[in-house]
Formats: sequence, structure tokens, C-alpha cells
Amino acid sequence: MTKNKFSSDYYRYRKKGEKANFISKLFAGPGVKFMYLFRMCNFYSPLHPLGFIARFFFSRMQVKYGFQIPHTCKVGSGLFLGHYGSIVINQHAILGENCNVAQGVTIGHVSRGAKKGSPIIGDRVWIGANAVVVGNIRIGNDVLIAPLSFVNFDVPDHAVVVGNPAKVVSMKGSGGYIKNI
Repeated sequence: MTKNKFSSDYYRYRKKGEKANFISKLFAGPGVKFMYLFRMCNFYSPLHPLGFIARFFFSRMQVKYGFQIPHTCKVGSGLFLGHYGSIVINQHAILGENCNVAQGVTIGHVSRGAKKGSPIIGDRVWIGANAVVVGNIRIGNDVLIAPLSFVNFDVPDHAVVVGNPAKVVSMKGSGGYIKNI
């Protein structure tokens, strides 16, 4: 199951028509390497030698590339981290399949109030650079969250969300933004 999830992750990074082989995976960008270690940490126990080694390199990559995504986070297959640098995802957040997360994104937890909790993000969601998604909210499927948006409310399927505070401005969704699915 983890192998299938990583294959989906890697497929999102390939160019159209490119063949997948071990060498191309080995020299892939930091997003691919990070997701490989993420899936390894999910699959192997910390007591297993491969689990121990994966966690060691995973923690080093978190520091090196600025990915603060705990391996305990529930992430569907096909996650695409387009650029590295300061991506923060709370350990209780749930991400659906084939999501794009750009640099500077925060998917965080609210500790008190009516929205106490972490977001649940649907499938095929595109989250632009420096966007913030916080609280016990649901982001629907095929949603586009524009760069620099602050989202703290439920977003319906196929919505385009823009601004700080965010507003739904269209129902055209993420069509055309999510590649290789």
C-alpha cells in the first residue's frame, strides 16, 4: 500500500511521457525524496532498522528543506510539494489525494473556540504560496486556494478561494492546476 502511494507521489513529479526508473527517482527533487521517506516512516516501525534509518534521514530533510510535516500526518497518495521552504502541516490535519502544496503554506491547528481542531482537506486541492488554512474546517474536493489566502471556514467542492480574509469568488475549482493525476 505504501509503495502504491509513493508511486502516485512520484508520478505527480514526472514530465509527460517520462519513464519511471530507479535512477530517475534517485536524482529527483527534494519533494520526491521527502515523500519517499515520509511513506517509509509510515510503513516501518521505529524499531525496524529501515524505520530507524528512514526517520533519521526524514528529520534531516525536514530541517534542510523546511518541510514541517510529521510522518504521523494522514496524507493521501499523490501529494505534490512544488517548491521547498517553510511548509507546515499539523500532525492532526488530513490531506486527500492528489493535492498540491506550495511554499510557505501553513495548514494548522486552532487551540480554542468554535473552530478548535485541524483541517480536513479533500482530493485534488491546490493550495497556493503562503496560504494559511486553519481550524476544524473541511475543504471540499477540486478546490483552489489562491496564494496569500487565509481560510478558516468550510469551503464547498469546486470553489476558488481568494483573499485575507478569504472569500469564495468562483466555482471553477482546481481544474487545470492539478497535473498528472
